[in-house]
Amino acid sequence: MVGHRAGRKPKRLYARLIRILDEDLDYLPGRAAMHAFIAGFDRVGRLVAHGELTHPRGDLLVFRAEDREQAERLLRTDPMRALPRSTHEVLEWKLEDTGTGVNLEPPPARGSGRLTLLQRVAVVVSDQRRAIAWYRDVLGLTVLEEDPETEYVELALGKGAAAVSLVAPRPDWGEPYYSEARARMGAPTGIIFQTDSVEAFELRLRHAGARITQPVEDQPWGGRTLRFTDPDGNEFVAFERGAGPRAPGPVAAGASRGG
Repeated sequence: MVGHRAGRKPKRLYARLIRILDEDLDYLPGRAAMHAFIAGFDRVGRLVAHGELTHPRGDLLVFRAEDREQAERLLRTDPMRALPRSTHEVLEWKLEDTGTGVNLEPPPARGSGRLTLLQRVAVVVSDQRRAIAWYRDVLGLTVLEEDPETEYVELALGKGAAAVSLVAPRPDWGEPYYSEARARMGAPTGIIFQTDSVEAFELRLRHAGARITQPVEDQPWGGRTLRFTDPDGNEFVAFERGAGPRAPGPVAAGASRGG
């Protein structure tokens, strides 16, 4: 049974960095020992990130702790700590200097129903084959998964990115499902893409015959946005982040239509 964590929630981030000085060193802690150590951090909601380093060889662990003293105490059982011919550092992540980049609130324990990934969003289209070609050739998405038998298709900018599922409603779905799906077609999707140049992207869209519903427009938050539709009138936003270090980007882009 998973219980609630009591007490103060750790708000500081610490990084444990191991660098192996001897490239020929073949002794490393067993995988089982490292897995158990990292799982302990995850189980109590302290784990932020963990992974191996390659140049130079090493190991990085980012975790939450109340203060430096607690961070050092949590690392006492680190299997990598006693590794010969290596360096061991514990660094505090200065949030006021670099920002967070992560949610500092400890997540619920495993198995408690926490969200782990935004996997895909659905876009309703009238002709799935035509839509696949347009999203692939015009937007540059890649087909990640396709099942002709069930008519399921998933496209994304790459593995690990949130995908777009193109759904073509069929009358054999019955009512009200068929009508409800059709009603979603040709409306703003709320989906926002980031680009390195909205002007170049707009030019590419126009050459492909896409409908531009809002040409490139400067935004108060420092970025620039563009609105366009697919062949079925589903509307998307593309934005280019401003030069300012704290330009909000997607949030402002999605909320700045028509002033």
